[in-house]
Amino acid sequence: MSNMAEIVSPYGDTIETTTALTQSTPVAKFAYEFCKEFNVQVSKHKRSMGDGVTFAVVSSDGIRLGEIYTQICRGSSGNNEDVYFYHSPNIVTKSKGTLRSDSGTRDANKIKSLLTTLKKNKEIPNVKSMYSSFAGGIRYAFQQVVRSREPDISIKDDLAIVLIEHVLLDKLITHEQNEQLKSTYKEYKSKMKSYQEAESNGTRFYKGTKLIGIVGDYDDKYYLVGEASYDTSLNNNGGVSIHGDLKRYNSLKDVPELSADVVMINAYMQGKEGLYDDRNEFGLPRGDTYYHDIDVATGYAGNNMWILIPKIAP
Repeated sequence: MSNMAEIVSPYGDTIETTTALTQSTPVAKFAYEFCKEFNVQVSKHKRSMGDGVTFAVVSSDGIRLGEIYTQICRGSSGNNEDVYFYHSPNIVTKSKGTLRSDSGTRDANKIKSLLTTLKKNKEIPNVKSMYSSFAGGIRYAFQQVVRSREPDISIKDDLAIVLIEHVLLDKLITHEQNEQLKSTYKEYKSKMKSYQEAESNGTRFYKGTKLIGIVGDYDDKYYLVGEASYDTSLNNNGGVSIHGDLKRYNSLKDVPELSADVVMINAYMQGKEGLYDDRNEFGLPRGDTYYHDIDVATGYAGNNMWILIPKIAP
């Protein structure tokens, strides 16, 4: 993959990326070598993480796999030298950070040394590793649907004694005590109904949902669309299963099958003063929430938020 056209990702500003790659800079050379080694593409990042240009590493289907950049650092000899960095907290698994980089970043004084280290530690940029990292936020969304626990009854000690004596000793209960018990039982029945509804909703969601991810920073985000299910008996990815591949879109307007969902959710959120977020097409704020009125759940982890829309209606 040495041809420039092959390493420029279509999921970004191709002109800016091409211009950056034509410059005679250490990071441009780094990008060529990195893409050739791992069969990935790059896109010019909107912000710099080091000295000069930073490139986002992108899979062929548009999934961001981290960032590469360079920085001039003082070497052991006291001279300044170029250092090469690959940042991807979801793929790099260093036990701890160093003076030059955090635990989610590998660095080396030579490009070949960095590539060798990544392969040795099995930190090769790939979509499968990113899917695993998405599981946490998706799981949070599923869990919001069934947040309530099975209710119990709590009554004061004196009333409990009255009730025991009524059952065992056939003692009479006053009208006031009877009303207190009725009120407690009514509250319990209401909580039990909510609990049972939550369990039923959870079952619907767990069987399968439309899955939409809002991935990345607000000013540099994109959408991932697919399907997911949840099974608490599975250990892999915390019970989350992503079915098939996630497809990337820069706008949900390019996903006709979601048009009605986007309009409905956005209209609902516009009516929620203080919650509406115009930085995504749903209007949903980032957080872990189940919106009972519209039957939609969200989960948030890192810079990613996930929206679940069940396939089975209530």
